[in-house]
Amino acid sequence: MKVKWQLSALLLSGSVIVGCGDSADSTVSDTSGGTAAPASAAAAPAAPAAPKIALDPIMEGLADAFEDPAEFGQIKDAYETAPTDVEAVQTYAGTLLSLAMMHAQDGRQELSDEALTRAGSVIKKAETAGVEFPESDLRPTIYYGYACVQAKQGQGKQALETLNRAIETGFNNLNMLKADEDLASVRELADYPTQLTAWEGHFEELKRRNEELQKQHAKEALAKGEGFPFDFDLVDINGKPLKLDAFKGRVCIVDIWATWCGPCRQEVPHFVKLQDKYRDYGFQMIGLNQENAPSEEAKAELVKNFAANNSMNYPCALITDEVLAQVPDLKGFPTTLFIDHHGKVRMTAVGYHDYTYMATVVEALLTEQAAERKAATN
Repeated sequence: MKVKWQLSALLLSGSVIVGCGDSADSTVSDTSGGTAAPASAAAAPAAPAAPKIALDPIMEGLADAFEDPAEFGQIKDAYETAPTDVEAVQTYAGTLLSLAMMHAQDGRQELSDEALTRAGSVIKKAETAGVEFPESDLRPTIYYGYACVQAKQGQGKQALETLNRAIETGFNNLNMLKADEDLASVRELADYPTQLTAWEGHFEELKRRNEELQKQHAKEALAKGEGFPFDFDLVDINGKPLKLDAFKGRVCIVDIWATWCGPCRQEVPHFVKLQDKYRDYGFQMIGLNQENAPSEEAKAELVKNFAANNSMNYPCALITDEVLAQVPDLKGFPTTLFIDHHGKVRMTAVGYHDYTYMATVVEALLTEQAAERKAATN
């Protein structure tokens, strides 16, 4: 079982300092710069030891990992004081989830399961009380983990109910539902095949809705897109000329990216697919890289190796500062430029976008290209 929630407001890094205060007249300075007891006074009694704070058993083995392990108690107290306050609920449940991950990583599976059980109970109780949660990965992740604990304990039916709640709140990994070893008792239920069919239909519908939403967003972005002058005359990573002007008459995507950029790498298969599908219709994919390496040769080698390992079917070149400066208000990588067949930038997309989104823009620009060509021949 893999839990993938990272609580952005994890409060287990407290700064409370206990027992840092000295009596002003308990010591005097000697001439050597040290401290000594006053000659005419009896030794001052030792300060009482700070009371030992009792930690919640769920913190077993983790106390040394935090500056103030007692802060978990404060988080718990805040929740118990206001069990219908969404922030208190999310902070406590999210902290329990983080503890579950740490226990699991250190091999304390029973404590990990206990933390997940508590987190699941907290979320369920809050929902029953009418607490409205913002959309996030918190509830589906906790419910999925809680279901895995229930399934391991032989509570297949309860686990199935919890899994359905995980799906209702946003869990969408069908492969994990099918293969997670912790869910074996769920898959042994007589009605599991029927449930699996229902899940498959649900996820197919989610996929369809997401694709429709992506198409809508892409069309809206294209309609609002603002162009700007853009051109380049470079040498690609294989030493061949690469000029934007050479692709006039074709719809282009220029992807400004880097091999060290995770979202950039995630998009590459989409670009490969776009090039395969649309190149015969007047489309060209181009990559412009900004790499971290000691020399231009080393940078080019990085891109060559990545291209070979990822079956990239389109040219790439190292971008220069002059070309990069043409992109107004560059916000980060990847930055994707959609360029029509006249060589005009029609739209800029920053960050990762899925295949459907980009294909929608490409198809719209290719439709314009085809319509213009048809009009010219009539």
